[in-house]
Amino acid sequence: MVQARGCYVDTSLIIARYKPADALHKSSKTLFEKSDLKLYISPITLIELYSILSRIIRELELPSVKGSLLDTLVAFIIEDCKLNVVSRTYVIDETIAGQTYKSTLEYHILMRFAEKLKLRTLDMLHYSYAWMVKKTLGINNFVTGDDELLEKSEVTRSVLGIKTFHPRMI
Repeated sequence: MVQARGCYVDTSLIIARYKPADALHKSSKTLFEKSDLKLYISPITLIELYSILSRIIRELELPSVKGSLLDTLVAFIIEDCKLNVVSRTYVIDETIAGQTYKSTLEYHILMRFAEKLKLRTLDMLHYSYAWMVKKTLGINNFVTGDDELLEKSEVTRSVLGIKTFHPRMI
């Protein structure tokens, strides 16, 4: 077991909590029931939640609600899972091919470490936010059930200083 006071949480675990047929359901449910653990997500997670819920919403049996159903579901999930949304975007000047433009720190991190990490774009963005959580809050744990990310845990630890764990290990 990993002793952690906080973790950046991958979106797949959030969805798995509400899908009993998901292989990660039991371990994600246990993760979200821990009262001593601060859990962090980013705006990328919110975008993924809206995207995923918009595709599976017809499969869910839900009571009639006023307002946007997706807004209501995402708000419920954030409260139910006790998630903390972190968004500390810093704008920096980036130069490429002789052109200077404004970029965000998370994109800068993604571009600087892409060659070493060799991850999919959204995974790189999650790790960029996890890196910012590490720098601002001192929390360097990333919890996921994604086999590819778990297989690359040594690389992400050595390059970014972020420890990647399966929820069973937290």
